[in-house]
Amino acid sequence: MIETAMGTVENILWSRKGIQCLEVSRGETREKAINYPPLTGTALPGQKVILNTAAITLGLGSGGYHFVIANEATNNLTLSPGGHIMKLRYTPLQLKVQVYEEFLKDKNPLLAKGKYRGLKGVPVVIGELHSMLAPFVLALKRLNPERKIAYVMTDSAALPLYLSNTVHRLKGDSLLEGTVTCGHAFGGDLETVNIYTALMAAKEELGAEVIVIMPGPGVVGTSTRYGFSGVEQGEHIDRIRKMGGTPVLIPRISFSDKRARHIGLSHHTLTVLGEISSGSAYLPLPVFDRKKMLCILYQLKKNNLFRKHRVEFIKSTGKLQLLKNRGYDLRTMGRRIGEDPAFFIVAATAAFFTEKLYTRKNAR
Repeated sequence: MIETAMGTVENILWSRKGIQCLEVSRGETREKAINYPPLTGTALPGQKVILNTAAITLGLGSGGYHFVIANEATNNLTLSPGGHIMKLRYTPLQLKVQVYEEFLKDKNPLLAKGKYRGLKGVPVVIGELHSMLAPFVLALKRLNPERKIAYVMTDSAALPLYLSNTVHRLKGDSLLEGTVTCGHAFGGDLETVNIYTALMAAKEELGAEVIVIMPGPGVVGTSTRYGFSGVEQGEHIDRIRKMGGTPVLIPRISFSDKRARHIGLSHHTLTVLGEISSGSAYLPLPVFDRKKMLCILYQLKKNNLFRKHRVEFIKSTGKLQLLKNRGYDLRTMGRRIGEDPAFFIVAATAAFFTEKLYTRKNAR
């Protein structure tokens, strides 16, 4: 169930396409709320709004925001032309989008009929956390500023792409060719029904040379073996193989996390690679100091990952330099580069390996 409350919009703190951050009053208190105009109309000062307050009450990691369910502006909202596919289906906020699949039959009849030529070995980089996106893209663009990268956002975490400050910044800096939102995720440059057509759209419409698949902000974990949203990574490996792409997984590695299950290779990565995926993926790993390497090697051997996947060790010296001089405030789970260097070295290492892999593929 949800928890709701009435509020009044006092100020618009900031806004950009698809999203507003509001200051709302509830009695004597003033709090922050997120409003998505495509769902609930543009909010204006003085308007009454209905707020979903559950995340704040539960102390969840929503950034300290309520979310607008409805406001007075919704009385006059009308549908834009084109498209008839609903996302958030059968909920009060279901929205109409025009998906890539709808115009395929006119734009590319061969794709529409299923005669797809495949990804042809295009590297598809898979990550569990949204915080992997910026360091990977920054490092890859530092290595090759001309490399064309597209981002596919799945629906396993935040559903509106508008929420991502990272994507907003990367697009503003012209570091992404475009974005695709699949499933019930929405707000991308292209909308798709599922991950297969999202991969097609990224390659055929956005011209991606490298595709990145990651969820939006706000993944879910339960400290159980299979109860985390990142299990989709294993399924992605198999989907990419079926589509003729080359899966590259960014492992989740930390030596700063306070939870033992996330030290070294996270138990999420070990479960995904060891149990969920059927096929193999490239697993690029940095070379750490002796103590850290012993930990990682033990985890790889114990979970039979050397035999199942293509593990590639790459010296980590200088990899963090690929992330500097861009002015990005990179963080993961609230930790900056200096507080959790291993996490960011891994993302930069994956970028180094992906560029090497792409160059090798096209030199054949």
